Amino acid sequence: MVDLSEKLPHRIRIESFVETQDQKTGHITEEWSEFTTVWGKHEGLSTKDILQAQAINSTMSARCKIRYSKKAIQIDSTMRVLFRGKYWKIDGDPMPDNESGLEWITLNLAEGEASWQPQT
Repeated sequence: MVDLSEKLPHRIRIESFVETQDQKTGHITEEWSEFTTVWGKHEGLSTKDILQAQAINSTMSARCKIRYSKKAIQIDSTMRVLFRGKYWKIDGDPMPDNESGLEWITLNLAEGEASWQPQT
């Protein structure tokens, strides 16, 4: 396997939406919770890549490459990414690398919901 440690310089937090039920009241609470934090490489798309994404009705504007792991392969499009204080939604299924499919995973990212972003 290729050593990606120098190529994955960013801390990326993946969150999932979970429901919890209060034991006493039975009230169900829904909230975002940390699924995992990994090393990755977050990068914005080029203008050419954005135009290609728009041609297939995708709102993708960035991508994030992370190491393959048992935890990483559980990531799906219902989750979101937190990078440098900004939330991104995962646009489509994560994509494995083209060689072995066991080295890294690419997450295509779109702008997160306005309600997710910190109030400034």
